[in-house]
Amino acid sequence: MLSKTSNPSGSSVPSRPMAPLTLLTPKQAARYLNLSVSWLAKRRLAGDGPPYVKLGGAVRYAETSLQQWMKSQQRVSTSGS
Repeated sequence: MLSKTSNPSGSSVPSRPMAPLTLLTPKQAARYLNLSVSWLAKRRLAGDGPPYVKLGGAVRYAETSLQQWMKSQQRVSTSGS
């Protein structure tokens, strides 16, 4: 069931309950992607790997972000990028 909340204009709008965000450690993310932990670390440094968050000093990957990143990596040809 959708709950109703008030927005700043005072009208009621339905809001959806948020799905829990699953955060994975680099080791779990590497296993999920079938890649190595060191590959993920190198891609973080280069800035072209999957998106991640830092909580304190801990690196975490949102499972939904990994899925979206994998979709963005799909190719139909080996030529070009």
